[in-house]
Parts: sequence; structure tokens; C-alpha cells
Amino acid sequence: MGDVSTPIWRFLGPACVGLAALAIIFALGYGFSELNNYAKPVIGGSLPVIAVGGVIILVLLLTAVTMIFSVLGLANKEQPLGLPEGSVRAVIALSLIVLFTILSVFLYKSVSGDSAKEPVNIIENLSEAERAQFMRDHITARDIASVQRKDENGKSIDRYNITYRSTNPASDDFAKQLLVLLGTLMTAVTSFYLGAGTVTSAVNAAQAKTETEALPPKLIGIKPTSHSITKDGPVIHLEVTGSNLNAMTHVRIARGTANAAGTNVRSNGTSVVCDIPVNADTTPPGAPWDVIVDDGGSKSVSLSGVLTIAA
Repeated sequence: MGDVSTPIWRFLGPACVGLAALAIIFALGYGFSELNNYAKPVIGGSLPVIAVGGVIILVLLLTAVTMIFSVLGLANKEQPLGLPEGSVRAVIALSLIVLFTILSVFLYKSVSGDSAKEPVNIIENLSEAERAQFMRDHITARDIASVQRKDENGKSIDRYNITYRSTNPASDDFAKQLLVLLGTLMTAVTSFYLGAGTVTSAVNAAQAKTETEALPPKLIGIKPTSHSITKDGPVIHLEVTGSNLNAMTHVRIARGTANAAGTNVRSNGTSVVCDIPVNADTTPPGAPWDVIVDDGGSKSVSLSGVLTIAA
């Protein structure tokens, strides 16, 4: 019985937290809907409430996600809200863009007003030439219309009445300013978000490089460990394996006072490869040779007696 109940109790906590998070989400959605309904008759529109309420709900949802991550052991304690790196920056950037866009539309509609509620201007008894001239001079007028007049007998005469609604110059200027501000804001937010990530990545890369360079090089082994001049040829294609070997630029084998330097040296973090010329005169067969790797400066590491050269 104990073996069965243990896994049940182990997952019961996360399951309860998940259900609680879902309950919170539904409660927030219901509260937001009620707030939206309340805002319509009070302020005459729900766009600002939707914007602000949406950001609040997003933050609360992130809190619920953080709780779930914490219970499941997935939270990152080094980052805000325990979320993956950059999550909070992304939320701030998107929230600013959405808030500014929605509130700008709301303010523009408030300034421009409802064209159906604006007063109608009427100009009466215009001739055909005057009507045509007026239409040309008032291209931007809204809801412009011309009606031909009639005499007492209901017969059309060559006179016209024109009706139109005046445009609001303030709304046009405000719309232009909003367009410029919106473009500036999106540029600034995008630069902030991408720039912050780029700077963080660059700092982390530089820090990792510094830490790697500070670590001493270490050798593990070589390939091959033996070479026959007669069978394998006059060149050893040597590979030295280890760690922190990026800076290594020189390889040589040594035995007593005899030395042979490697050519075509190429290195990375875990290996150094090179070609070492060998012959019976400069690298005579006998006791094993030492392999020495260095950076041409202060860093040097070696493996003793690991390479055997035969005739």
C-alpha cells in the first residue's frame, strides 16, 4: 500500500496547484468581463479598461505560471518571477506597445468625435457654377451632399442646397503626432528588448571566454600511441586530446635532448592536431617519447612516455 500511495502523494501537490491556477485564471477572466461591462456606461468605452486590465491579468497569469514552475522544480531563482531569461523584458515591451496603441486609438476617437453627432452645415440657393466651385474647394468635408431645389409646383430649378459636416483639424494633427510617437515608441521598445538581450549575451560570452582562458590546459591522451617509420611513413598525424586547449599553438615530442616539432597545428577546446616528421636520425627508435603542448608563452602541458616510435 505504501508503494502505491507514495507516487500519488508526490503528484497530488502539483495537481492541486494546477487546479488552483486554473481557478484563478477563470476568476480573473470573469472579473475582467464584469469590469468591462461596468466601464462601458461609466466612461463611454472599454478600450482603456481592456488595455490596463489585460496587462494586470497577464501579470497575474505569469504569477500563476511561476507557482506551477516552483512546485514542479522548473523555476529559475536567478530571474524575475522565476521565469526564463528575457520573459519579463518581453512582457514589458509588448505591454507598452499594446497600451500605447489602444489608448492612442481611444484618445483619437475622443478628439475626433462621432461624425453622426456633429452639426450639419447648410448652404442654400447656390447656382450650378457655385455648387461645382464649392465641391472643389471642400473636398475634405464629410458627408457632403447637394440637393437640387424645387419651385412651388415641385419642378426642379437650377439652384442647389449643399449640406456637409466640418472636419476637425485638431483630430488630424493629433493623429499625425500619434503616428510619430507610436513609431518612436516601437523603435525604442524594440531596441531596448533586443539590445538588452544582445548585451546580456555578449557579457555572458565574454565572461565564459574569460573563465575558459583562466582555466589551465589539461591533456588526457594521444592518438596514435605508437608509430612505425617503415610501415606508417615519415609523418605522424598526431591528435592530442584534453580540455581548455583553444590557445595551444605548438606541439613537440621530446626524449632527453632530442626534439621534433609539429607542423600544421590546429586546436580547439578539446583537441590539438598536427603533423610530426620522424626518421631514424632525428627521432631514433627506442624509449617512449614525451608529448608537449604549449601556447608559445607561459602555458605548457605534457604527457610523459606516451608515444612509441619504431623502425
